[in-house]
Order: sequence, then structure tokens, then C-alpha cells
Amino acid sequence: MEEINVFVVDDHQIFLDGIVSLLDDEPNIKIVGTAHNGKEAIDRIKASKVDVVLMDINMPEMDGIEATKQLKKINPDIKILMLTMHSEARFIKECLEIGAKGYVMKNISKDDLIKAVETVYQDKSYLDADSQEKLISSMSSTDEDDNRNYDELAAQITQRELEILQLIALGLTSQDIANKLFISKNTVETHRKNMLAKLNVNNTAALLKIAYKKGLV
Repeated sequence: MEEINVFVVDDHQIFLDGIVSLLDDEPNIKIVGTAHNGKEAIDRIKASKVDVVLMDINMPEMDGIEATKQLKKINPDIKILMLTMHSEARFIKECLEIGAKGYVMKNISKDDLIKAVETVYQDKSYLDADSQEKLISSMSSTDEDDNRNYDELAAQITQRELEILQLIALGLTSQDIANKLFISKNTVETHRKNMLAKLNVNNTAALLKIAYKKGLV
């Protein structure tokens, strides 16, 4: 794998130094910069070639969520991996919705962190085990959507749509799915739109929520 330029953002110097030390000796990872808050990160990343940003959430001046929003506007191709102590589902959902490619806890092992960096660099989603559990649990919780009859709607999903839905749940992009199933990216997007329409939802997160509830994935 080619060298990955990584930028680390965290307001705690000891943790920042620890992450740099942890990753700096990896042959395919190069630490190209660090920052102590979102504002500082944006200013420095603008002047650097950065592939992956490791982003904390709670920071002074500008938090990681706002920084992620702004960085994705400046460079939509930049990959952001949230590295945080916040395990609440609401933070995970918000970060993924605004464009973060992955979400992991700060107690992640070195091997898993390296895997996370490599995965998001390849434009694939990555959630550690804790984050996956929190997200799935929140999707399965009782809410107003439970009053809607999804059983009949879910039965309308075709076998091909189900295959695509299962790959979406694994974090694959539309292009990844297209390559895997030997179909075009446009075909994948059409199937995705058809599923949204069939289940009367507006986004992929809501689609996956129903899929988890009904055991489709």
C-alpha cells in the first residue's frame, strides 16, 4: 500500500504525542502534522497534503464536529476518522452524517487503529466494535417508526436489492458494490433509491435502521 499522510487533531498533548509515537514507525503511514483544536487543524491542513485526519470531538475554539464539516467543504475527498472518548450513538450518527468516514474509541488497539486508518484511506467506512454495537442498539430501539408496518414493505425488497443492502451495511461505497457485483455504479444508486422509496425513508441511515430491525442484514 502507498504511503498514507495522516494528520492528528487532539487538545491533549500527551495523547497527541502517544498517537504520533504509535503510528510514526509504520512503514505506510506518515504523520504530516498535528493540531490542538479544529481551527488550528483547518489552517494547517490547508497548507499540507493530507489523506486521513484523526479527529477528536471535544476541543477548545472549534470542536471536531464543526472542523469536520468545514474540512469536507474545503476538500470533499479528505478522509476523517473520529478518535474520541464519546461512545454515545448520537455522536456516532452525527459524525457519519456530516462526512466522517470512521469512528473509533481512544482505547482502540494499535493494530485496529492502523486497520481503521488504512480502511478509511481506501474510502471505506470503519467503526470499531463498541461503536458498531452502540449504533445498532440505537437503531433497534423503540421509536415512532415502530408504529409503521415495515414487514409488508420489507417483503418488496428484491434479492438484488437485498445483496446491495447487505454490502451497504458493511460500509462499502457504491463503487465498491458495483465492482463486487459486476454492475455499474449508476445501477447501484438506482437500487438504493428504489429501496428508499419502497420503505418510505429519506436516507441510507434510516434504511439501515429498518434493515437491522427486520433482520435483513
